[in-house]
Amino acid sequence: MNAVCEPGNDYSDREILICKIICNSSNPIRFNDLKRKTGLHQEILTRILRRNIDRCNYKKTESGYYCFTCSSQ
Repeated sequence: MNAVCEPGNDYSDREILICKIICNSSNPIRFNDLKRKTGLHQEILTRILRRNIDRCNYKKTESGYYCFTCSSQ
């Protein structure tokens, strides 16, 4: 994983997991796939995604979430 996408020390374990899943995915990852991979309830996952969308350098598109500093998307 690119160092730019590595979450900081102020991230929870859940936030780190989500950032790593998004940034390690070769394609945009859909919400339901994130939910399945993390095992998080959809409300918790939604809150984390909204809170960290700028901090973790990922972006939401129609096709899913992707890390814009780690990929050529």
